[in-house]
Amino acid sequence: MREARCPQCRGVARLVRNPYYGAGLAVHSDLLVCQACGFSGFADNADDGDATVRAAMPDGVWQRMLRFLSGGG
Repeated sequence: MREARCPQCRGVARLVRNPYYGAGLAVHSDLLVCQACGFSGFADNADDGDATVRAAMPDGVWQRMLRFLSGGG
């Protein structure tokens, strides 16, 4: 586990992998858990990769229809 600083008390906090990341609406890959004050919260993602989020999402109905009509498959 990696370590970071707690935003409340500036103590040592553990970065724990978010078990729900990628499922549903979970967009934070890590959780902060402070060992000193007990704070739990979302850690900022190391990369704000909107492209990776968009690539993981399946195409919608309109996107598939437009691709089909334009001859893209």
